[in-house]
Amino acid sequence: MHGEQRGQKLALTELRRRLADGLAAARRNQTQLAARAELGRTTVSEALSPRKPPPSSETVAALSCALKLRVQELLALQWTAAKESGTVTAHGPGRPIGEWEPHDLEVHPAGPRSTGSQSDTAMARALPGYVFREHDRVLGEAVRDVMAGHSRIVVLVGASSTGKTRACWEAVQPLADERWLLWHPFDPTRAEAALEDLHRVLPRTVVWLNEAQRYLGNPSAGE
Repeated sequence: MHGEQRGQKLALTELRRRLADGLAAARRNQTQLAARAELGRTTVSEALSPRKPPPSSETVAALSCALKLRVQELLALQWTAAKESGTVTAHGPGRPIGEWEPHDLEVHPAGPRSTGSQSDTAMARALPGYVFREHDRVLGEAVRDVMAGHSRIVVLVGASSTGKTRACWEAVQPLADERWLLWHPFDPTRAEAALEDLHRVLPRTVVWLNEAQRYLGNPSAGE
């Protein structure tokens, strides 16, 4: 308990230090910052005050953008401070990694198709053993980076049915133990779903863009 409280205080102190440093570097006062971030003057004052609870993720994002700071790094600090103080109220897209069924994330079943019985279905949905390859080392390094508080984008390229999606599924398993979320934008189309909720993604979330060409190459909502 004491360790968690200490972590919360350190995160909150660092968050406010970065915001204060950004404000000083921008040579603005709190009233000017509030106008630029489109926030209330009281909201900005409380966000910077050491006597107030952690600011919301929306407030931190707005202040970070207004001060041209690293938004994701500050949101990660806010998430730690708010989580451990019991004040997390924001809800982003996705659900805990441990609640996902890998086949729902388009990990291909192995072996012959099921004949329809319950036992066959269970066998078809069970994943076979996994053999690590060189690209798994690269994925593992990216996961360790994000666990240290850095954002990473990884694109795994290969021919069909070579195990790309399974490799990504195996890579994110350490994040499941840390209560990370996974968001798989899919409906009504992949690209539309991603554009609709991308701004709501919280820290400690895996954005799962399987079949990336369907997101980036969409003729109406792609790149």
